[in-house]
Amino acid sequence: MKIDSISLRKNLHRIPELAFEEHKTKALLLSILLKMSGIRIHQFETNTGILVEYSHGEGSYKLFRADMDALPIAEKTGCSFSSLHPGIMHACGHDMHMAILMGLISQIVSEKPQKNLLFLFQPAEEGKGGAEAVLKEGIVQTFPIESVYALHVSGKLPVGTVSAKAGIFFAIPQEFDVQFIGKAAHAAFPADGRNALDAGVDFYAQMQAQTAELSHAERLIFHVGTMESGSIRNIVPDRCVLEGTHRTLTRDMSERLNTLLLNTAKAVAQSHSLDYKVDFLCSYDPVINDKALYEKLGTVCAEMNVKCLESGVFMTGEDFGFFTTRYPGLLFWLGASSNNQDLHSDVFLPDDKCIKLGIDIFERIALS
Repeated sequence: MKIDSISLRKNLHRIPELAFEEHKTKALLLSILLKMSGIRIHQFETNTGILVEYSHGEGSYKLFRADMDALPIAEKTGCSFSSLHPGIMHACGHDMHMAILMGLISQIVSEKPQKNLLFLFQPAEEGKGGAEAVLKEGIVQTFPIESVYALHVSGKLPVGTVSAKAGIFFAIPQEFDVQFIGKAAHAAFPADGRNALDAGVDFYAQMQAQTAELSHAERLIFHVGTMESGSIRNIVPDRCVLEGTHRTLTRDMSERLNTLLLNTAKAVAQSHSLDYKVDFLCSYDPVINDKALYEKLGTVCAEMNVKCLESGVFMTGEDFGFFTTRYPGLLFWLGASSNNQDLHSDVFLPDDKCIKLGIDIFERIALS
């Protein structure tokens, strides 16, 4: 059964859904999969993921993954297939990833190769740990998997180009919230209160200085994206919340930053006579590309006359790292530039022309 992957991409783009809420997305995908022969569909009890099994050979399986979720961003692309869900859009190209994976499945079931393959539509990649949720159910692990594959569209590379590297490819992200709790008072009598905003500013300055020192030894990022404090201009703020992320290349450095963050928050709270709370939220494993699989990508691209560039390490986080921790894996950038916009931009709109190339690269890997 052949499908129109470009039309599917546009239909998916119209119905973006947030992490673990991909119900319309799942229904659309299932409506296509249920018309295909030669596959078995597995669903998960705790999440919206779909695992498609193609068992027509002997031995182990190759697994290909696409992520399903969108972002809480109001779309401004102005395209004819813009999001119908206000305040939500596919600003990271997951609509493209799903269309490519479905196109791959379509070609496989049409050509009927004697291979064992798995195709995973995975929910909640955007900071909610969808890969962990899928793996926790254990369905994937019932298959003898030899290797795992994924791609990610890039608005910084032209169509017809791919890019990757062997070894660590994407970093370890760690999200965190830090809260300082003080006491409100009138601005005219500041001694009667305990200023939580002062503590937040102090904490941020100390962390910036300390992580700058650590970065001399190892590449890392410490970033605070939001800081909220106070509600009235003439009241001493009794609460300050900082939300941020840090990125590292090794688990040891990630844990060191967590310890530093805890100790700094504690010391700042004590110096300002405040209470404090630190919450560590989502964290992913690093994406590590297997050397042999990376070299195979180069061979496939050379056969297809596709430019394959060796990239550097990205401080991006991707929960495909939970798969590359378990299995030899490969993630690569697929050039999709049409407007040279960054991922997570409200005008990010990768070019449909890259879809066929993504399908063809995946198919060559699947059949090799």
